[in-house]
Amino acid sequence: DGGALQQLRGKQVSKEVLASIVIYQAHEYDMNAAHLHIILVHLPIVLIPTGAIILTLSLLRRSSAGASIALLLLVCSAVLAVPPFLLGEGAEEIVEDLPGISEDVIEEHEEAADIAFWLTIATGLLGAGSLAARRLGKPTSKSLALATVVVSYAASASLLYAAHQGGKIRHPEAYTSDSKKTLEVDEAHH
Repeated sequence: DGGALQQLRGKQVSKEVLASIVIYQAHEYDMNAAHLHIILVHLPIVLIPTGAIILTLSLLRRSSAGASIALLLLVCSAVLAVPPFLLGEGAEEIVEDLPGISEDVIEEHEEAADIAFWLTIATGLLGAGSLAARRLGKPTSKSLALATVVVSYAASASLLYAAHQGGKIRHPEAYTSDSKKTLEVDEAHH
C-alpha cells in the first residue's frame, strides 16, 4: 500500500530498505527482483545514448533549449539507473542456481554493470552540474556540457556492453557463432 511510501517521504532511506519496498510492491503483481531488474534496466540503456545524441546535436546547433532538455534527460536517466542496479543482487540470487546458468557469465555481467552504473551516475551528476551552471549563467556551463557529452558516450558504450553480457545469462543461443547454421539458413532462403 502507499502508506509505507507516505511515511518515508522526506526521510533518508537506505538502499536495502528502498529495494525491499520496490520488491514488496512488485510482489503484489507477481514480480520478483529478476523480473524487475530486466524490465527497469532497459530505461537507462535507451535513454543515456538518446540524451547523449540530443545533447551533441543541441551543442552543435547552439540550441540552449535542446541542450537543457538533453541534460535533464541524462539526469533523469541516471536516477532511473538506481533501481535496476540495486535489484541486481536479488536477480542474481534467483537465477544463479537455475540449470544452464554460468556463474562466470553472471560475474562478467556484474563487473560490466558496476562500471556502467558509475559512468551513468557520473553522467547524471555532470548533467545536473551543467544545468545548474546554465541556470546561474556561469561561464563553466559549456565546459560542463562538453564533459557531460564525453562521459555520456562512455556510459552509453558501457551500458551496451553490460546489456550484452546480461543477455548471455539467459539467452546463450543469441551469442553463438555457429557459422554452419547461419550458412544453412542463408542457403534455405535462396
